[in-house]
Amino acid sequence: MKIKLDHLRVDVRDMEVAEKFYREALGFETVVRFELPDGVIQQMGPGGVPPGVELTMKEGLEPKPSATEHICFQVDDVIAWTERVREAGYTVDREPFKIGDEGLSFVRDPDGHLIEFNDFNGR
Repeated sequence: MKIKLDHLRVDVRDMEVAEKFYREALGFETVVRFELPDGVIQQMGPGGVPPGVELTMKEGLEPKPSATEHICFQVDDVIAWTERVREAGYTVDREPFKIGDEGLSFVRDPDGHLIEFNDFNGR
């Protein structure tokens, strides 16, 4: 038997704004998009394949960034990814730092969801 992560649901206020962040700041591409009578669901991931995020915008749905403390992405260079987010005009919540050999930083998406970058390159 096998199991692997496919996606994490992330509730958003504005699909265009959220899509722009995940596309421009993280380099994600659309996996699939569903139009619903009361909203839109769009899955995005690196290279347009899972695992990734499922952006969900529905009538009456208010994003709750605290519902999950953070989403973590393993990256090859924490400093470069943090700069990419900053240069795209988004919020860096905590500048890169180290815990042992692990480099970490935290950024926020347009709806306030906390995103962690980590690498094991000691950057």
